[in-house]
This record gives sequence, C-alpha cells and structure tokens, in this order.
Amino acid sequence: MIYSSVIDLIGSTPVVALHTIAPSDGAQVFVKIEGFNPGGSMKDRTAFNIIRQAEASGDLQPGGVIVESSSGNLAIGLAMIARIKGYRMIAVVDPKINRVNLRILQAYGAEIRMVNHPDKNGNYLAARLELVQSLSEQLEHVYWPNQYNNPANPEAHRLGTAREIFQDFGQDLDWVVTPVGTAGLSTGCSMGLKELIPDIKVMAVDAEGSVIFGTPPGPRLQVGLGAAVVPGNLRPEFFDKVVHVTDREAFQMTRRLALEEGILAGGSSGSAVHAGIQLAKSLPPSQKVLIILPDRGERYYDTIFSDAWLEEHDILMDEDIKDRYVNLHSTIPEMRISQ
Repeated sequence: MIYSSVIDLIGSTPVVALHTIAPSDGAQVFVKIEGFNPGGSMKDRTAFNIIRQAEASGDLQPGGVIVESSSGNLAIGLAMIARIKGYRMIAVVDPKINRVNLRILQAYGAEIRMVNHPDKNGNYLAARLELVQSLSEQLEHVYWPNQYNNPANPEAHRLGTAREIFQDFGQDLDWVVTPVGTAGLSTGCSMGLKELIPDIKVMAVDAEGSVIFGTPPGPRLQVGLGAAVVPGNLRPEFFDKVVHVTDREAFQMTRRLALEEGILAGGSSGSAVHAGIQLAKSLPPSQKVLIILPDRGERYYDTIFSDAWLEEHDILMDEDIKDRYVNLHSTIPEMRISQ
C-alpha cells in the first residue's frame, strides 16, 4: 500500500500476547505496542489530533509557530508533523530528556529551549511552563498545544486507540492497563472503552513520587509517566484501580520485556507491565488483560538499558536480570575494523 505521508501511518498499532512474563495460572496478558507509530510513540496520535483541531479552529495558522513543553515523545510527534505541514516547532525541554530524543528532535528541525532550574524535588515542569508562557508572549502566531489541559489529547485516544482495541477484542476484554502522564491516553481510552465495553475495568498506573492522584511529591527518574501537577485532562472517576510503581520496578520490567519477550519498550511501558502482571496474577485464566505500551525502547539505551546509569542512580536489578546482561555482554567479541 502506498501512503501520501507518514501522517497516514499513525494508529492501527499491533497487539501481541505475552507468554514468558505472563503468569501461567492467571489472566491472559496482551500488549498494544504504540512504538509502531511513525514517530515512535502514542504521542503521534495526540500531536496529530491537536494540530488538526487547532487548524480547524484557526488557532494555528499557516506558517505558525508551535511551542510545547515536553519530555520528548509529544515534542517528537509535533516536530514530525510540523515538518510535513510547514510549521516552526520549538520544544521546551529539561535535563531529564535523553540524548536520543534530543537528537531526534534536532533531526526533525525542531528548535530546542532547555530549562535548568528544578523544583525542590528535582522536577522541571513549572520552569518549562514558565518558558512556554514567555515565548508565547515574545513571538507572533504562536500556538501552545497545552497537552495537560487540551481536550484534543484524550479525544485522540477515545476516538482512535479505544476503537482499535474494540476492533481487536470486541466485548472479550476484561481489563485495560494505561500509564498516566498528561492523562490523555488513560482518560481517553477509559471513556472510549467504557462506551464500547460497559463491563470493562481500567487500571491507571502512576509513578511513585507523582502528585497526579494526590500522593506526596518526590524525586523520580521515570519520564513520560507521572507529573508534578494534576493534569486538567484527568478523569479519575473512569478508573477502577490506581497503582503506583517505583523506578526500580519500572526499569527492571522494561529490561525483562526485552530479554524475555523480545519487546524493546520504554520505562512507562515497564511500569504498566509491572502493574498489569500483578493484576493478572489475581485474576482467573478466563480473563484477558490488555496493557498499553506507550513508546519504543531505543531512545533509552543510555539510561534504562545502561548498567552505569542505573548504578549511578542506585537502581539495582535483581541478580538474575543482572547476570543475564553480564553473561550476554561477555559473549560479544571485540570488534575489529579492517583498513
């Protein structure tokens, strides 16, 4: 099939059954791999719907400037679409952004603005939003997607992701597990699926140290999961269960996904799978659990998949996981480049 642009490749992501990690005597576990979107994450859906609605309302004019605060994935989706449609893209980021995301943004031609003043818990969201506001006042024809409070964010998943899930499972799905950051995916999927499958239950997965569900703020290494503010998109009444996951639990499961299931995904995926597997263990084999994996894992090669980075941040893997990595690395021969 021939497509007119990569925008047409957004959505229709695959669902895969888990076998090794899934409990042998619990519910059946499936994952929806959003990393198959062209920009590498579920945020492509959000970026496209936000831009489409801003164009329709006149908030985004031809040749306009898109300015957004993002830890990476939404900025990448916006930058990809902005490049195709001829918009200027400015990404407001912070030192937690990984180098791969930074390079991807630069490859798409996005302009980078870095903030360097964290709050007392080491989070940068307030500083990023302050810079977004400042740029919006300085520049002309600026559009701020405001992903935390933009209804077009959850709508992308209510009308897209949720309907795809229904097409794959019909009524034969008992639980869906969604990570929560801006609450676009979690709220949109919950709303859409509860319209289509009235008996379905939804688990929201947050990071320990996030304030989204009223827990105390604290330091966290996870990006794209959790927040230092409560998103305006949040609709907690649609969630049947809320679980908080530690950095260690998230990163260990992220590595297990690669080692045991061959799925290279990011840390928010590891968080969701950790919580989803615990849920599946408590359910009968007749039930089905779907876990949404937000992005690909290549962009975390120097963080989650780096032993040195984990040790630097005092994140210790279980010995069996650590030993498998050590044994794997010891079998790689020294590379020689012929002249």
